[in-house]
Amino acid sequence: MPTTRSKRRPGAGASAQAMADTIRAAERRKQHRTAAWALPLLVTPAALGIGYLVAAVTDWHAGLAVTAVTIVLALRRLYRSKGSTWATGAAGERRTRWILAPLVWCGFGRWAVLHDRQVPRSRANLDHIVLGRCGPVYVDTKTWKSKKAKVHLRSGKLWYGNHPQKDSIDTVLWEASRVAGVLGHPVLAVVAVHYAAVPPGGLISQGVTIIQSSELRRFLRALPKAPGWDRARIATARRQADIQLPPAA
Repeated sequence: MPTTRSKRRPGAGASAQAMADTIRAAERRKQHRTAAWALPLLVTPAALGIGYLVAAVTDWHAGLAVTAVTIVLALRRLYRSKGSTWATGAAGERRTRWILAPLVWCGFGRWAVLHDRQVPRSRANLDHIVLGRCGPVYVDTKTWKSKKAKVHLRSGKLWYGNHPQKDSIDTVLWEASRVAGVLGHPVLAVVAVHYAAVPPGGLISQGVTIIQSSELRRFLRALPKAPGWDRARIATARRQADIQLPPAA
């Protein structure tokens, strides 16, 4: 059965959103099956019973209103979405896209950004590839919504609240190495965190810089220039990455 993956326009968070849509479609089908037996056997009899009792105490108008409200509330509960980490991740990647966009809009060729790229011969995707006079930078978006859980280091390792993030950092390093392999140049790995608090100035774990997403653009602009990375090389690297790392969705 076709999914929304083939219909969705490529861009930041597109592959994660496609997965979220697939999960939501499966969830909706399950909800339809539940509603098919729950409505006639449980919801409608219960709503009519409650409405009848209300009508007996007051009048039939109130009973009818209570019956309708009961059915509507039951339907809302039946079709309530549980949410998806994929949808959350997609929304975070779109937020990062808007943070990075001014670099390209106002950069006059000094910056290029590619979003949601496929790693060849892999199911992995690359969130954001930034090319500038600082050289190539790989940015991974993390949407950690708990504002009470601080992002911090323990013995040099990254933690989000009580959750160790070594595997996440290892994955970011691997993804950055895929970009480096395509471009033939070392790639700086950065994690941009939405919502959860990161100490001002960021953290460094296993060579990866972790910063608050609101600081991302300023951080990139402050990076030292890499030799040879002028407008021409940025444009060439962008074309190369565009060909060898196609859109993931």
